[in-house]
Amino acid sequence: MDKIFQTFCNLFPHYKINTKFKKKIFYIFFSLLKPFIKGPIKLNFKNFFFYAYPQRKNYSRSLLKKVELHDEREINFFIKNIDDKSIFFDCGANQGFYTIPVAASNKNCKIIAFEPSIQEMDYLNQNISLNNLKNVETSFLGIGDKEGTFKFKNDNLEKNSTKGGLIVEDENKTDGIKVIEVTTLDKFVNDRKKDISLDKRLFIKIDLEGYDINGIYGSKDIINSYHTVLLVEFSKMSVASEIYSRNGFNTFLKENDLCIFDISGKRLTLDNIHSMLDNLKGNHQVCGNFIIAKENLIKNLKF
Repeated sequence: MDKIFQTFCNLFPHYKINTKFKKKIFYIFFSLLKPFIKGPIKLNFKNFFFYAYPQRKNYSRSLLKKVELHDEREINFFIKNIDDKSIFFDCGANQGFYTIPVAASNKNCKIIAFEPSIQEMDYLNQNISLNNLKNVETSFLGIGDKEGTFKFKNDNLEKNSTKGGLIVEDENKTDGIKVIEVTTLDKFVNDRKKDISLDKRLFIKIDLEGYDINGIYGSKDIINSYHTVLLVEFSKMSVASEIYSRNGFNTFLKENDLCIFDISGKRLTLDNIHSMLDNLKGNHQVCGNFIIAKENLIKNLKF
């Protein structure tokens, strides 16, 4: 059945399924066959390919359900702004939903993808190989506000599952726990000063399953030394972390001349973010991805 569905995907590649009607037809066909498909299915996005799996707990399943990329507006923001002098840091790379399209769009740009989950790293490397990308470096390092070894709860315990993983600070948790090495982006960049000169433009995506604020705090030096633009996921988990307080983070933003913007370039306050989080319904945990950068850099960004 995989061969039949793959043939269908080859005849009707994802980049040509660009209307609601076409997506609905694709989804109906996928729904009829999904009990019999194992994957991976190779999807064609014109400039790159991506492997997708139909299993319910695999994050790439949504590429088959929605027939579009995750966070497409955010990915396009990076693609429009990244040039040959840029380095893209994908912190929490998962299977490469950002890394692959960004790397394929500019093969002279260096991409460094951090992913501490062994299973998700395997999927990421498969997608890198599928596209024959030579400008991507992968790392098992976790990203935070300090160096050391940390407990990492891996929820990818089933075959073809990419439910996710996160750093945990509860010493009593033992199920699905492994120890990972964590560094800061400040330390990582400082160790590579010869390769990352001060004229480089740094674009950073931070999606660390609740450890996002830690990742920002660990980027203070490069924020003030380089042209640095961060895209950060704000969630209930991130503002509930031990390191976070609204006043403390507001102070960090002010002391480092940082502002928050949505993906269209509209300026926001931290209070706006908290209001969005407070208004989330049901089990929704994430209110969106937001740009954090010095205000003088924003006027030169393309939205």
